[in-house]
Amino acid sequence: MRWRTVLIGSWSWYRPLLSLGMIYLLLALYAVFFAERVMFQPPRPSYGDDLRGLVFFETSHGERIAAVHLPAAPGMPTILYSHGNAEDIGHSQWLYHEWHAAGLGVLAYDYQGYGLSAGTPGEQAACRAALAAWDYLLENGVSAGQVAITGRSVGSGPACWLASRVYAGALVLISPFTSAYAVQIPAWLFPRDRFRNLRLMPEIHTPVLVIHGENDRVISASHGRKLYDASTAGVREWLPVEGAGHNDLFDVAQQLPMLIAAFAISHAASR
Repeated sequence: MRWRTVLIGSWSWYRPLLSLGMIYLLLALYAVFFAERVMFQPPRPSYGDDLRGLVFFETSHGERIAAVHLPAAPGMPTILYSHGNAEDIGHSQWLYHEWHAAGLGVLAYDYQGYGLSAGTPGEQAACRAALAAWDYLLENGVSAGQVAITGRSVGSGPACWLASRVYAGALVLISPFTSAYAVQIPAWLFPRDRFRNLRLMPEIHTPVLVIHGENDRVISASHGRKLYDASTAGVREWLPVEGAGHNDLFDVAQQLPMLIAAFAISHAASR
């Protein structure tokens, strides 16, 4: 008896196909059931109850969401900010304060399981949190046209989802992706892709600004460009940042906060 026959069995033309099929099935199962664990990686909370502007509100499922709310000056827009993956609302306080110093309002919220927010993170959960943040603003006297929905990295998912369902004053996408799977693999390869931003862009008619670092090795700048090209908004702007990657975008282009503020003021401020 040959040792190869003992170890791998008799050769047949369908064995490679069977092996490929098994590999695909295992990868598909991983994508379906574990993708959100990769997409959402909550760090240890970087803030406590003494965080400036800390507020809480609930989603439609009763999940308690933590957020920073810095009200806008009269007539100025409010940025509804969805942050990136391995960070919480405490990590970008400098950004909120820079916008607030320019007169803009800020509502930055944490996804479920991040910071002091309750629940388990995921695509649908993040969308519920985004909608709850939107409702919180409207309930506190901010009109829909005064809101600039803004999402960075994974935050582009709930930002695009929300912008496709409401009519805000503006949409700003920072280092966004076309879909979650497409960051690493062809999006059509596995079922149940998450945050299909590219499909949503034609449904978003609010003014859009897309910003992406040209040297981004986490999410290729081609994602941002495809989202810009797919937009049907009457006003759309594409801003590639030369020499910037994924996590150093604001360091390389230190004027970005004010450029975002200017776009929000142009399209979401009361006249």
